[in-house]
Amino acid sequence: MTQKLLISTDRNGIAEFQKAVQGTAEAANQLIQVYEAFQPWEKVTSLDQFTELVSDPKKYFDDTIVVNVHVTARGLTVDPEQAARLFNISRDLYNNAVSGMPLVMDDCPECQRAKVKPGKRAISKHEFSAYRDYLTFDAGTFTVNSEAVDSSLDKFNFYISTPEEIAIYNLYHDIVKLLNQITELSPITPAERETIKTALKLHLTEGHQGSFMVNNETLKNAINKLKYTNHGN
Repeated sequence: MTQKLLISTDRNGIAEFQKAVQGTAEAANQLIQVYEAFQPWEKVTSLDQFTELVSDPKKYFDDTIVVNVHVTARGLTVDPEQAARLFNISRDLYNNAVSGMPLVMDDCPECQRAKVKPGKRAISKHEFSAYRDYLTFDAGTFTVNSEAVDSSLDKFNFYISTPEEIAIYNLYHDIVKLLNQITELSPITPAERETIKTALKLHLTEGHQGSFMVNNETLKNAINKLKYTNHGN
């Protein structure tokens, strides 16, 4: 079995990923709250229901009105807009809320109950689908599936495993070790350290001075260049 050597972890990438998952859960719950606040009949109790809702919030709302308003006329279908007016359902305000249109909160008690953020449109199906595997739906609410998130974090780690990659890794670390040994025997000025650091794209332990360190981004770029070259061949 080939051993892998961990070079670096993208901490910023992890933070952005976790933030996106949490934001998706919150946005999905917001859509449910808005839908339930604007009509008195239906609750979102299953993932299938939410999938339909997030696919087209306006159509799903109109379908809810049509199904629950029992008005019959031979040869005619119920007009959702007229039915909403008949039963004081704020259909236009709902449509504005999910579209991110301007709202006057004082004139919209449903918006207040759902804690609508004026100007922020509802989550789209595409946005939800991107992170749905990291969410759990239970009792009408989405929560972050921490186990699923944690098991996915390895993709933010950068590994090397081939002899060629390890050779580059050793080269950079040997260069840094050699530079530190030489400059300890023959001290150089901070300006000279900065010049060497910049030329070789290394780091210094104390910003503009101190010992030389491997810059993991430089190392990653060198290894990725090797991978690209080998793949091209």
